[in-house]
Formats: sequence, structure tokens, C-alpha cells
Amino acid sequence: MFDSLASGGDLGRFQAASGTRPGSPAGLMSRCAATAIDLVIAVVVIVAPLVGLDRTLTGAGVADGDARVIWRATATVWAAAFFLLYSPLSVSRWGATPGKRSLRLEVVHFETGERIGYGSAVARHLTNLVMSGIPALSVAHVSLITLSRDGRGLHDRAAGSAVIHRR
Repeated sequence: MFDSLASGGDLGRFQAASGTRPGSPAGLMSRCAATAIDLVIAVVVIVAPLVGLDRTLTGAGVADGDARVIWRATATVWAAAFFLLYSPLSVSRWGATPGKRSLRLEVVHFETGERIGYGSAVARHLTNLVMSGIPALSVAHVSLITLSRDGRGLHDRAAGSAVIHRR
């Protein structure tokens, strides 16, 4: 692994460059900023309807026990649908989530430079969630993004993708 880093590695179609030139790998800070924007969107999209549901159930006079069951089931389905649709659908359809798009970043197939499909986007997203939840993997993940010439994290490697500055 380290010999490929020391020898420069193969970036395929992508340029190894710092900065924000089109086609260059996106850095950790811009990726984190994009994630922060996406997290704000996630909180609003997930929480607002659930608050509305809570108000509706209370106003309709639904018993507390029944309201709790309805709310928890709805929250589970709503959050799962959001997590399986927001990032993977945005990445496979438009090449980026709204957070990445606002910072002019794009997720592409590492070898071809084309958009990745929905299945790869789901695998990338779920792998990223796992990496974020396990501290040792999170450190390895961030280290790969910052130390490798291609700037690809573990989730990008698992899905065969790369995050680059848009052309």
C-alpha cells in the first residue's frame, strides 16, 4: 500500500493537484463542508415532518400510547427512506448531493470519470455510514482522504468512486 503512495500512485483520469482545479481530487475540508450542508438539509427534511406529525396526532386526540407507536414507526420508515434515497439518488442522478454541488464537487467513477450508478452510490453511502460510526475505521478513512494522492476514502475505494472538483 505505501509503495504506491511513495511512487505517486495511479490517478487514472484525475490530476494529482492541490487546489480546486477541475478534475483534481477534493480535499478533506471541502468534503466536510459539503457534509455539514447535507446534514443541515437532513435534519430539516427528517425532523420538520415528524414535528408536524406529532402536532397532528396531538390535535386529533390520538391516545398517547397509540401516538407513540405511530410516531416511532413513521420516524423509522421516514429516516430509512431518507438515508437510502437522499445521497445515493442525488449522486447517481446528478453526480452530487446538494452540499457537494454547492461547493462544486462531484462524485464520479474512478476509472471512467462518469457518474456512478445507484447501486454503487448506495454501497458508497452505507460504507461511509459504517466508517463514520467506528472510530478506528473513521481515522483510517480520514487518513486515506488526506494522505493519498487520489484523495479517496474507504467508501470511495469500496464503490470505485472519487470526489473531484467539477469540470
